[in-house]
Parts: sequence; C-alpha cells; structure tokens
Amino acid sequence: MKRIITVLVLLVATVSAYAQYANPALAERKGCTIKIDGEKLSHQEANILMSNIDGEDYSGEWARARGWRTAGISMIAGGGAIAAGGAMTVLIGALTSALGATMGAVAGATVGSIGGEEQANQSASEAAQKGADAGKPIITGGLIAMGLGLGVHIAGIPLTVVNSVKMSKLVDRYNESLPEPEPAPQMELSFGPTCNGVGLRLSF
Repeated sequence: MKRIITVLVLLVATVSAYAQYANPALAERKGCTIKIDGEKLSHQEANILMSNIDGEDYSGEWARARGWRTAGISMIAGGGAIAAGGAMTVLIGALTSALGATMGAVAGATVGSIGGEEQANQSASEAAQKGADAGKPIITGGLIAMGLGLGVHIAGIPLTVVNSVKMSKLVDRYNESLPEPEPAPQMELSFGPTCNGVGLRLSF
C-alpha cells in the first residue's frame, strides 16, 4: 500500500513538473503594467524586460507608449470633468437669467407704474432684459468650458487606444521571441517486472 501511495505522489509531482516544463512564462499587458505568471512587474522590471527582445532595445518605445497612454487617460478624465463643470455653469447661468428677468420685470413694473401703464410696461421690459443679460456671461463661460472639456476628452480617446495597441504589440513581440518549448518527456505507468520484483513502474 505504501508503495502505491509513493508511486501516486511521484506521478502527481511528475505531472506538475511536466506542466512547468511544457509552458514558457508568457507575458501579458494589464493597463500600463506587464504580468508574468500572474506577477505584476514594476516599471523598472518592465523596462529591463523590454531592453532585450531578440537583441533589440524596446525599453524607450515602451516607456513612451506608457507615458502617452497615461496622458490620454488623464485627458479623458480631466476633459470630462471640465465639460461637466461647464454644463453646470451653463445651467447656473440660465437660472440666473431666468430669475433676473423675473425679478427685473416685477421691480420694473412696480417702479414704472407711477408713470402709468405704458411706462410700467416699458420699465418692466427694460428691467427684465437687464436681468436676463446678467446670466449671459456665465452661460458663455460655461459653453466655452464645455467645448474645451469635450475637445480634450475626445482627443484623449485615440491617444489612449493607439498607445495601448503599441504596448500590446511590444508584449506580443516579447512572447514571440521566447524559445519554442521542447517536448516534455513521455510518461508511462505500467505493471510488471521491476528491479525489485513485480509491481508498478513509472517511466519518463
């Protein structure tokens, strides 16, 4: 019984060794980092990895692509925030204009009523226009911020995508440079005569 258990343990260990022997450590890109066997490499380790691919140094190209990708993501986030702030500013300006027009009309009508109905209407109209004009600079500023924010946001998208593709291609190039795995030794478990008599025999 002990021999059978020992043989089974050796068989499991050999299968594990077979898996390690047959599969080289491939790299994969996760965002701006590289993972090998599930372990994330530091920026310095990634640069070292890229510094010798089939004798070529791609560390500078990797660092540039990583930097531009990071810049693109920052542009997407920052531009979106600016555009959202601009939209809020436009809303505040519109509310300011509406409130100013309403209050100006009421105040103008009250003051102008002293001079009669015609004077009241004219005063109310002028005061309402002034109140509405108060929000126009705010609306204009908000629209400008929205335009700039959207422009930065949109420009960041292709910047991120293009440099993500560059980084993925560099990782693929590294994986392609790895040597082809040698065929793992064949294993065979059989029952028959052994050096110590008759029993299970593991050959590999």
